[in-house]
Amino acid sequence: MQLTNGAIKTGSTNPSIPLGPNGHIMVKDREVDLETFDLSDFVFAKGKKDGDIRPSTKNTKQLEIDKFLAEGADLFKLGEKYETEIVARGHQALYELLASIYNLALRIENSDQADKITEAIRKNLKDSHSIKVQKNSSPMATLVRYVIRADKLAASRYGKVLQVARDENLSAEELPAYITRRGGIAQIQDTEAKQLAKTTGEGVSKERLALIREYFELVGIASKEEFTYGGDVIVHNEEKDTKAETASFCVFIAHYEGGEKYRMVSANDLGKSFENTLIKFIGKSMPSDLHVLERGIRNFKKQLLSDASLHKGFHEALTKQLALPMKHEQADVVIDVDASTLESTDDDPKA
Repeated sequence: MQLTNGAIKTGSTNPSIPLGPNGHIMVKDREVDLETFDLSDFVFAKGKKDGDIRPSTKNTKQLEIDKFLAEGADLFKLGEKYETEIVARGHQALYELLASIYNLALRIENSDQADKITEAIRKNLKDSHSIKVQKNSSPMATLVRYVIRADKLAASRYGKVLQVARDENLSAEELPAYITRRGGIAQIQDTEAKQLAKTTGEGVSKERLALIREYFELVGIASKEEFTYGGDVIVHNEEKDTKAETASFCVFIAHYEGGEKYRMVSANDLGKSFENTLIKFIGKSMPSDLHVLERGIRNFKKQLLSDASLHKGFHEALTKQLALPMKHEQADVVIDVDASTLESTDDDPKA
């Protein structure tokens, strides 16, 4: 009979645990001492001691494995030769072709007849090759499509790389080495796409944070819940106490005792950097679209104008803010299709 937490039980519901000759438990057919056993013994296999190795240890199976490894090594050498003699030469030839396209496109752009030349290329592509290029395509993009006719996806990739070169103000002679140095066409395209996304994302994130901060500041100004705190405010980022680090809020920490009762723990000036992290967390469920977020804040400002208890100067400031045009435009719905800047559909009026 066993007494456990006030209940009397007869017998045991636990399965029996096998013990070894020394009285220790058995785990995986091994006797282990719970006080000293090492879990790694059950995870990592132990190798043979040097004294246990014999000439016959390398058996027939190992010899067969070595044979396959040797064949694989031979294929590796063949692959290296292919990369050096064929792929690398092919890449270099492509880079030189792109440099020639780039050079010709720059010459067309600098020509007084640039528009007529580009239109003539467009017309030739449409009439002779059934390839349609939009009228607003640049001479660079149009010429790339004129040369790379069989693969519009490749033409799109090459056109983007040449645009990067143009933005970098490179000459045609510098282009092959530039592409090689940056890891090839795919690497350039991937890097540029990531950089664009990073830059855009960072900008949107900062704008969104500023809007959320503005909203919380407005809520604080309009709040009817107020109290006086006579204790000390702990400044956590005092070494960076500059105008850029000035906090907008005081963060109070209180211990909850139940019901409506709390006891103050501390009042905290986090500084703007730490405060931003808190604002992002509290506002994480707010809209990501800047236009929608700004619209919501403007609606809240309109509501505050009807609150007669707020200071007249505050009302005047809100009125001036609402008179300004919205900063963030409504985003259009865009379907991003590769090479969309190069080609148009049959019913495209621009074609």
